[in-house]
Amino acid sequence: RGTRGITLAASVSLDATMSGYRTLHRIQSPEHDGSSLRIPTWRVRLSPCRSSSSSSSNLPSSSASPLRLLAAGASNTIQCYSLADRTNKDSNTNDVLDASAMSVECKDCLVSKEYYNVVVNNNGDGGTARSRATLGYAALDISKNYCGADPAAGNEVVLASQLGGRVCVWCRLDPLLVDKGVSIAENVEATTVDDMRYIQPHAEFTIDASTGTTLAIRPPSMGNYYSKKDTDILVAMGCANGAVILCKTGVLAARPGGENAGSSGAIVGDSSSSSGESVNILSKSTPGEIVATIGGGHACVMSLAWHPTIPNTFVVGRKDGTIDIYSSSSDEWDLSFRRMHRLVHSSFPIRALAFSQPDGALLFAGDDDGKLYSYDVSCNNEKTNMSAPVKLVACALTAHKGWVMNLTPFPDGRRVATCGSDRSVRVWDCGMGLASSTPVHSFEGVHDGLVWGVDCGSAVEASSGGLGSGRARVERLKLISCGNDGVIQVFSCGE
Repeated sequence: RGTRGITLAASVSLDATMSGYRTLHRIQSPEHDGSSLRIPTWRVRLSPCRSSSSSSSNLPSSSASPLRLLAAGASNTIQCYSLADRTNKDSNTNDVLDASAMSVECKDCLVSKEYYNVVVNNNGDGGTARSRATLGYAALDISKNYCGADPAAGNEVVLASQLGGRVCVWCRLDPLLVDKGVSIAENVEATTVDDMRYIQPHAEFTIDASTGTTLAIRPPSMGNYYSKKDTDILVAMGCANGAVILCKTGVLAARPGGENAGSSGAIVGDSSSSSGESVNILSKSTPGEIVATIGGGHACVMSLAWHPTIPNTFVVGRKDGTIDIYSSSSDEWDLSFRRMHRLVHSSFPIRALAFSQPDGALLFAGDDDGKLYSYDVSCNNEKTNMSAPVKLVACALTAHKGWVMNLTPFPDGRRVATCGSDRSVRVWDCGMGLASSTPVHSFEGVHDGLVWGVDCGSAVEASSGGLGSGRARVERLKLISCGNDGVIQVFSCGE
């Protein structure tokens, strides 16, 4: 048993002795404690921001820094986990791993203002509060609010939406700034119940036309390409009538200098921010203010993804199998979007959609017929919109025996992971492996029921001197999945 009743288990996949891919741990949500009811987990996301600074970390200097994992589902809360390797043991060796090799903690929960009041008014009775009916959080996205030169800097912005379009926004300062005494001017209350801290959102709003099942944050990292008048972080939300609504979150987007800089003139989130200063993270805008409505009159939006390097460009997967790519008309500062491409290779709902990382050269899409498509969009990488051709380059005809529920590209740009209704998680090579429908590795039966979500990220291992010493770093990839059984699985991803 881990912190707050998190259940850990170690297991090894069937061909673990021959591969660096293996199941490391099972994590059971603390909300399952003392109850036979299984609460589905629909989305897991690994934060792109650091979870702790070197001075605040209790890990030895040779250990990997913790991964910050957020999980959302049919619950009133979004659980925040910290995952770290306890030892220097290489997870890609052929040794069988045990649960003691990984430290897993869950001490924070993100909650709505309404549920926060329920927790407080129940006089600390977390069990009574958790028993209340909820719509859950069907969509979850995390972004690093930073556009400067420091690759490790950045504040965390989390958005989650409930069915019906109710959206909550939470912000977290870079731990390095916290160590320096920097604080958020618009801080929110938090309360601790049974060693669990419940954190209110910084903003809430409702988009009535939205289904609440699709949500994607416009990348703040591209702030240099956005209009100086456009100071908010924007979020795209899908609607049943086929439209995508782009609206303000009420949170200031990172910009070089300007009104959202601290007293030192540094970018908000930059490690050069002055010690002890108070920074503003909220804008003067009304959260939920709609700035654009794009692509109405088509089939329901099932999935959304922004391009990581082309400003104001996103892709939509629809219920009828069509994939639409939208981009700003001509000027990257313009929020007048038009459809640049329509891809019609599928006639089944597109639930899974993402651009490859880090440059977005490929577009991946998975449908309800079990197919995984790969499109070449690299001809557009030197452009400010998606006017160049987009070509289908590969299709795995039997990626899954059922629906492709979700997918995530690997940071190395060479692999992509998918999960499906057939209870499996599969890793694919972006080249010939996709064309031959042969995965690099397949984790079968990892969940009891649908595998709803999957994500991939890396923990940074610092050499002697610790994080921030400027020494060489080694990244260890972790693959995360979640399912209808409420379990979160952690996998290693070595080759």
